[in-house]
Amino acid sequence: MLNVRQLLLFAGDGDGSCSMACDYCFIAKTGTHRVMSRETLRDAMAFLESLTDQPALHFFGTEPTMQWDLIVDARRLRPDWPISMTTNGLLLTPERIDWMAANDVRVYVYSIDGGPEHNRHRVDAQGRPTWDRVAANLRHLLQTQGAWVTARATWTPDDYDLVGRFRALEALGARSIQVVPDIELGVEWDERRVEQAYVELGEHYAWRRTPSRYINDLVDAIARGKPKPGNPCNFGRGAWTVMPDGELRACQRGEHIGSIYEGITNEVPLYESQLCGQLVDSRQPLKPECHTCDAYNHCPGVGYCCAANRGAGNAAIPTEAHCQHLRGMVRACKVWAQRRPTPVERVLKRNVLGVIYGEAPQERQDGPEASGGPGATRGQTADGLDDA
Repeated sequence: MLNVRQLLLFAGDGDGSCSMACDYCFIAKTGTHRVMSRETLRDAMAFLESLTDQPALHFFGTEPTMQWDLIVDARRLRPDWPISMTTNGLLLTPERIDWMAANDVRVYVYSIDGGPEHNRHRVDAQGRPTWDRVAANLRHLLQTQGAWVTARATWTPDDYDLVGRFRALEALGARSIQVVPDIELGVEWDERRVEQAYVELGEHYAWRRTPSRYINDLVDAIARGKPKPGNPCNFGRGAWTVMPDGELRACQRGEHIGSIYEGITNEVPLYESQLCGQLVDSRQPLKPECHTCDAYNHCPGVGYCCAANRGAGNAAIPTEAHCQHLRGMVRACKVWAQRRPTPVERVLKRNVLGVIYGEAPQERQDGPEASGGPGATRGQTADGLDDA
C-alpha cells in the first residue's frame, strides 16, 4: 500500500556524527553517538528485499561519508542496486569521487549554500569555514555526476542575496540548483525583501528558465493561470528511514514506526501522512486567511507534513515563515510570468546562439529543442538548463 522501495539510511547519529556543524540543521546530531554496524546494514537490506523487488538505498544521515566503509560494503553486497546519498561534501576526496563514478554510487543532493559569503552557517565541527573544500569537491564531482546532482542551498533571512547564490553555484558547474528557505517555527522573513530577491533573480536570468525546477514550475503555473497542485511530502510512502540500531521511522524527520526486526509496530504516523496528503491535495484553505492571501491558488501546502511543523495543531498547516516566504515569492513570480519571453522570442534567441557557437544546420532541422544546443547533455534544453 505504501509502495516502499527505498530505505534512507542513517549510518550514524548523535553527537559527533557529522563532519560539519551547520547551525540550522534539523538532523539528529545530539545525544549518544551511534554508528550502524555492518550486520545492521545487511539486515536492513534483507528487510527491504522482503518489501519490494525494486530495492534502492539512499545514505542520508547524519553525514554518510563519515561511515564510508558502509557505503563500500553496500555496493559490494548488492552490485546491481541503485545506491545514492545526500552529502555535505566535506569528506569527499578525488579518490572517493572516482570510486563512486566507477561503482555507480550517485550523489543526488549536495548541500552547499552558495559562495563563501553565503556559507557563514556551514562550518566544520571546529567552527572553521568549509567553502574552499566543499566547492572544490563539488566541481570535481560534477565532472562525472553533473547530470543528476542538485546543489541544495538553505536560505536564511540574514542574507537576501539570492542571485549571488545561483551565480556562485553555476560557476562551479551545477546544472540543478534548489534554494530552500528556512521555514522552521520562529523564523521570520521580510516578504518584501523576498519578493525583491526573486525579481532580481528573474532579471538575472532575463525572465527565462532557471536551474531550479521549483521556480520554473511556479512561473509556468502562474503563466498558464492554473492552480499549482498541492505538494504534501507523503512521508512514509515510497521510503522509510533506518536508524543505526535498525529502528524504522516514517522519514528522515519522522516518528518511530517500528524496526527492521519487528516490522511496523506504530501505524499512526502513516495514517497521518495519508490524511495530510488528502488535505493538501484538496485545495481547501488551510487557514481562514488563505482566501485573501497573495499566494492562494499557488500554495503547495506546507510540504513538510511532520512533527516539526505542528505548531498550529495540524501537520498540514504551514509555519508563518513558510507563508511569509511564499507570499513574496509568488508576487515576484507573477511579474516573472508577465515578462518572460514568448515562445517565438525564445526560439529566435536559441537559433542565434546555435549559429554563434557553430551548431551544424542539420542539427537544427527539428528546431532548437531537438538539438539541445552546443554541449548540452540528454535532458537539457537549448538554454543548457536541466528540464527536470
